Amino acid sequence: VIDETRKKLYRRFEGLSDEQANARLNQNGWTATEIIEHLALLEGRLLQMMTMMLTKAESAGAGSKDAPIEIEHFSLDEFIERARDEKYTAPEAVRPSGKVSLADALLKLRRSREELHNLRPRIEATDLSTVTYPHPAFGPINFYRWLAFIGVHEERHLRQAENLLSS
Repeated sequence: VIDETRKKLYRRFEGLSDEQANARLNQNGWTATEIIEHLALLEGRLLQMMTMMLTKAESAGAGSKDAPIEIEHFSLDEFIERARDEKYTAPEAVRPSGKVSLADALLKLRRSREELHNLRPRIEATDLSTVTYPHPAFGPINFYRWLAFIGVHEERHLRQAENLLSS
């Protein structure tokens, strides 16, 4: 599912002119390039966090090659609803610098997704339902919800970019 949102991002952002990529709706708003830079920075940070969570679960012996891991069904509707009406301030570590080109930000985004895909065999072999890490706005969430959060977060920024680019 998160790859579908990513495909939409690539389709929307690839091929933008410099003028489109660097247009700013207002002085506090991000440009399309800055949105992509932010997403790349965030996914890089999430990869570090998720790798740490995965290693922790593996060290604790969570998972077995003999028994399939069952992931509980969950919904991110609560997060989506809150995100729709609330304005969030990105932590300093994932704020865009404004010094990265759109092409470089997109390349970084592609590389981080490759790294995430490379974790898939480990993720599928490990029960990560009880391994949590706090989200700044939503509190502790488990690995699988963090994974789903990537798509929700990108969808939110895709909508913002659509508003920016259509105006």
